[in-house]
Amino acid sequence: MAMFEPRSNVSIERPWTRYLFNDPWATSAYKAIVALSVAIRLVALFAVRNVPLASDAQDYCHMARQLLSGQLFVPYWPPGTSIYLIPFVAARAPDVVLRFAILPFWLICCWGLYRLMSAMGTQGIAWLVLLVFSLLPDSIHLSIEPVTPMPVAALLIVALSSVVKALQGAPVSEYLLMGCSLGFMSLIRPSSLPLVVLLPIACFLVTRRFYLGLVSVVFGMFLVCCWMFHAHTLTGKWIINTANAKNMYYGNNPWTPLYRTWYFGSHAKPGTDEIKNFPEFEQVMKRIDDLPALNQPAAFQALTTSYIRNHPGQFLVRSSSRVRCFFGFDIFTAAALKNTRWRGVRLFPLVLAWEALVYFLLVGTSIFWIAQAQGSFWREPSNAIILATVVIYSAPYWLSMSHPTYHYPILLPLAVLGVSAWKMSAQQSRHRLRGWIAIVALLLVQVEWVWQMSRTAAAS
Repeated sequence: MAMFEPRSNVSIERPWTRYLFNDPWATSAYKAIVALSVAIRLVALFAVRNVPLASDAQDYCHMARQLLSGQLFVPYWPPGTSIYLIPFVAARAPDVVLRFAILPFWLICCWGLYRLMSAMGTQGIAWLVLLVFSLLPDSIHLSIEPVTPMPVAALLIVALSSVVKALQGAPVSEYLLMGCSLGFMSLIRPSSLPLVVLLPIACFLVTRRFYLGLVSVVFGMFLVCCWMFHAHTLTGKWIINTANAKNMYYGNNPWTPLYRTWYFGSHAKPGTDEIKNFPEFEQVMKRIDDLPALNQPAAFQALTTSYIRNHPGQFLVRSSSRVRCFFGFDIFTAAALKNTRWRGVRLFPLVLAWEALVYFLLVGTSIFWIAQAQGSFWREPSNAIILATVVIYSAPYWLSMSHPTYHYPILLPLAVLGVSAWKMSAQQSRHRLRGWIAIVALLLVQVEWVWQMSRTAAAS
C-alpha cells in the first residue's frame, strides 16, 4: 500500500525557534490565542448588539423562515446557512443571537487549523498563524455575522485536516468527517461541490484506499442529495439553488466593468436609480425577471455563453482582473464602518489600514515562502492537494465575478502552505529572488486595488 509519510520529524534549523515553537509552550499559547480571539469577538458582538441585520444576512434568515413555514418557493440562495439558522429562527431569536449563532464556526475553524497543522508537523507555530488571522478585522466581523464565509472557512480547514490525516493512513472516521465537511460546505457554497469528489479521489490516488475514498464521496453527496430531494418537493426540479447563473451573467455581460466585475452583484439593482445608467441592461433584467423563476437560470446561462463565445478577449481580460482583484486586501469590515465615528474619530481609514496590514502580513509572508519552494515541496502530496484545493475553490470566482471578500476561506490554507514551505526551506537551498518577485506582484495587486477603490469613491 502506497502511503504518504509526513515530515513531522524534520527539525527547523533555527536556534531561536527551539524555545518559541516547542510543543508544550506552543500548545498552551494556542489555547490562549483561541480564548483571546473569542473574547475579542464577544466584545465586537456587544458593540453591534443593537445593529439590525442587513443585506445577505437578512436574506439567509428570510430563507430560514420560508423553510420553517413549509411554504413552496424557488430557492435563490444556497440553503446551508439558512438550514443551520432554522432552530434560532424558530425560537424567534433577536439579531444579536443570530449573530452569536455563527461564533461556533470560529471555534470549529480554530480546531480544524490545529488539526491540520498537527498532521503536517507544524503545530509549533499554529498559535502565531491563528493570532494573525484572528486579528484580521474581516475575520472578527464574519465570525459574528450570519453569512457564508466563516462557516465555509471552518468546514474547508476541517476537511483539509481530514485529507492530510487520510494520506497518513487514518481510519474511516476521517473519511466520514471529510465527506460531512465537504457536503455541508457545498450546501453553503455550491461552487465548491467539485471538492466533494476531487479531494477523496486525491486521497485514493495517494493511498490506494478506494473504498474509504468512496465512503467520503457517498457521505458528502448524500447530504447534498437530501437537500436536492427537498428542493424537488418545493419546485419539481433537481436543483440546489438558482443564483449561480445570474451571478455568472453579472460578471460577463456587455456592461460589466473590466475590473469591477462584482459591480452588478452589489450595485444597479432593479428598482434603484443606479440601474438607470444602464438602460439596456435594465431591459434585459426586466425581461428575464418576468420569466418563471425556474426558467431564469437557463436564460441567464444562454446570454452568458453567447457573450463569452462572441467576446473571448474581453472574457480573458475580465478573468485576469478577477484573479488580481481576488487577492486584494479585505475591506468588508471597513466598508461597514464607513460612516461610523468613535469619540469623534472616523473609523473607516483606521480599520482599512489595519485590514491591509494584517492581510499583507498573513498572505505576503505565505506567498514569499511558497514562491521559494523547490520541487520536493510540491512532491509532498499534502502540499500539492492544499494548493489544488485553493485553486479549485477560487476558480468559480475567477470566471464569474470577483471581490476580495470572496477569498476569506482560502486564507488559512495559504498560511498553512506558507508555514510548510518555510519549514522545509531550513533543509534546502533557498531561491529568495522568486520570493521577492512574488511579494512585488502582490504589492502591485494591492496598488491596483487601492487605485480602483479610489476611482469608485471619486465617482460616487
